[in-house]
Amino acid sequence: MTDLLQVTALAGAAIALAGGFALGTLFGRKLVADLATMVHALDSRLGSVESAVHGAAVSAQHTAALEHHAQATEKLAAAIHSSAGATATAAK
Repeated sequence: MTDLLQVTALAGAAIALAGGFALGTLFGRKLVADLATMVHALDSRLGSVESAVHGAAVSAQHTAALEHHAQATEKLAAAIHSSAGATATAAK
């Protein structure tokens, strides 16, 4: 009789273990899917922030480059004007 009780107890433990494993697997898959969704949302938000920060930095660099180019163009125009004036004076 005790052998039958031990076998029954072991069978019950094995069934509980298998059921727990199955439920754990199902819950684990759902948990992993939910975490993956949350990480994807966080990644897209961080990408938006990085784009905004990078865009502002590029815009500032672009403005500085345009100002530098304008100054260089003005210097070139002054040099051409000066050269044209010197050429006209030499031709007279």
